[in-house]
Amino acid sequence: MEREFRKILGEELANYLELLRAKMAFAEELYGIKMNYVPLITEGEIVVLDKNDGRVKWLKDKRPLSMEEFKRLSEKIKENLESGYVESLLAMNMSCVGGPGE
Repeated sequence: MEREFRKILGEELANYLELLRAKMAFAEELYGIKMNYVPLITEGEIVVLDKNDGRVKWLKDKRPLSMEEFKRLSEKIKENLESGYVESLLAMNMSCVGGPGE
């Protein structure tokens, strides 16, 4: 994640986004499902974290958020990360796939 974005989001939450990328890669490896994005904001226009490059993007056109857009949406992203909402969306996606041995 770019330095300016890390500053806005805070080091702890920026590191957490890196952890989410690792979780998506793990799910892909373990379950064999392709999971390129995890939603960060689902109200209105959807904002996602891209597993492949670690950038925060608009889902509709896969365009990375500009610095101004990220600043404007950072509070909602923080709220969704801190509340566990993003983690629950990721977990819901994983539960749709039968685990090993099933």
